[in-house]
This record gives sequence, C-alpha cells and structure tokens, in this order.
Amino acid sequence: MRSITMSLLLTSVTFLMAGGVALAGGGHSNGHDASAQQGIEHKENAGQHKGMERKENADQHKGMERKENAEQHGDAGGHQHGSWEKPPKDYASLVNKNWDDAVAAKRGGQLYQQQCAVCHGADGKGTGPVAASLEHPPADLTNHFHTAPGKGDGYLYWRISEGGVVEPFRSMKSAMPPSKSSLSEAQRWDVLTYIHQTFHDGFPEKSSHDAKPHGDKDKGQGHESSGHSR
Repeated sequence: MRSITMSLLLTSVTFLMAGGVALAGGGHSNGHDASAQQGIEHKENAGQHKGMERKENADQHKGMERKENAEQHGDAGGHQHGSWEKPPKDYASLVNKNWDDAVAAKRGGQLYQQQCAVCHGADGKGTGPVAASLEHPPADLTNHFHTAPGKGDGYLYWRISEGGVVEPFRSMKSAMPPSKSSLSEAQRWDVLTYIHQTFHDGFPEKSSHDAKPHGDKDKGQGHESSGHSR
C-alpha cells in the first residue's frame, strides 16, 4: 500500500513539474513575440519620424530659398540680369522693326495682361499675384539693357518663345511657360513691343558726346518720338 502511495505521489510531482516547464516555455515565447512586435513598431515609428523630419527640412529649405531670393532681389521681388545669354542660331539674327509702333504695343498690352501679369505684375517688376510662390522669382522687366534697335532682339524673342523649358533657364528653375505654344510670332513681338515701350521706356538717349539731348522726350512726348531708326 505504501509503495502505491509513493508511486502516485511521484507521478503527481512529475506532472506538476512538466506543467510548470510548459507554462514557463509559453511565457517566454509570448515575451519574445511581444519584444519582436515592439521592435517592429519602434522601427516603423522611427522611419515615419525620419520621413517627417526630411519633409519638414525640405519645406524649411525651400522657404528659406524663397526668402533669400526675395531679399536678394529687393522689394520688387523680380530677378535681374546684367547681360544677355547667347540665343540659339535660329533666334540670334531676329530683329523687330516695330519697337516704336504704338498700335503693336497696344495689342501687346492686352496679351501681357492676359498671360504675363500674373507673374511679372502689372508694373512689370515681378510682383504678380503668384510671384511669391515661385521658387525662381519672375524677371523685373523694368531692369533692362536693350539699348539700341537690334541689340538683344533675338534674345528677347527666344526668351518669351521658349520660356523656362530650355537651358540655362530650366536649371534656374524658371516657371515661365513657352509662349510659342499660345501666341503667334506677331503676337510675341507685340508683347515685347509693349514691354519695351511701357517698362523700358524706349531706348536710352545717346550720350552727349555723339548726340544732342533728346528734345522730344523733354517735352513729354516720350519714346514714340525718339527718332531712333527701327
């Protein structure tokens, strides 16, 4: 009888020990799974955080660039150049014979208001309603070096025709659309004539050593009576 009792007791102890080991193994497995899940979540959160930081940094960088551009180009907001880029051969020899044509300028003014003022502004200074949102400020059209008929005509026509889709303007991140897809050749010259007469105020007077001061302009008759050949 005592032997049977001892046998039953040993069996019970063995069963309890096996159950304990099983429970311990299960707890360890659950703990390991939880740690792995936490690691995955931590990694995902870290990745999302880094992505958000990159986006915020990029946005801040763009904002700083816009601010620097605005400060560099002054209150007017438009960018300025001091020399011509060399236009392609197809444009280089083009000349406008109607710089002093008031009728052409009037036609060009209507087109300018429709297609150009939104960026360059009604005042031509690059102060249009969308100018501040552009990464590369529009040109300040009141700054010019169009000092004589034929000088730079090809460049100006190339610039308005191709916009910012050609180099070097594309690398400058110019948002200017190519007007050759929306305006005829004559219309593009009309717009340039309007800009010339309105924002450039015609061609500058010749220096005093080779010409007398311009009497017509002094009398308030403006550039249309400038006397320069077309």
